Amino acid sequence: MSQHKMLHAYRTLLNFAMRTAISAENATWSLLGKAIEKTERVDHELGELTEKEFKQVQEDLQADLMQTAEYLADVEKGIDEFLDMDLPVLEKILIDKALELADPTEITILRMRLAAAMDENHPMFEPNHH
Repeated sequence: MSQHKMLHAYRTLLNFAMRTAISAENATWSLLGKAIEKTERVDHELGELTEKEFKQVQEDLQADLMQTAEYLADVEKGIDEFLDMDLPVLEKILIDKALELADPTEITILRMRLAAAMDENHPMFEPNHH
């Protein structure tokens, strides 16, 4: 399984969930989670993944978002700020948080995954030409 395909799926799911939350009248972290759960594998170019891979991406993304929600709650920011947040701002919060911890590995991985997913120009996201 190529990392590229998994990351592409992660980004697709993240974008879909964020769009769903933005269009909702009342965005919440759990709404974001539900949007991820409800996405069908056949939707949104995710058909290339096996059922198992798709579940893995869903679980990774949900875990990442829950973790992000916790970190943002620490700095008194919620879902609305997250949806409006530019990547550098989010990265700064995560870096600051990582500096507080004895073992910042998880945050570092989270930050890299989110950065790769949120940065349209990231080299891992060459558009797929069919």
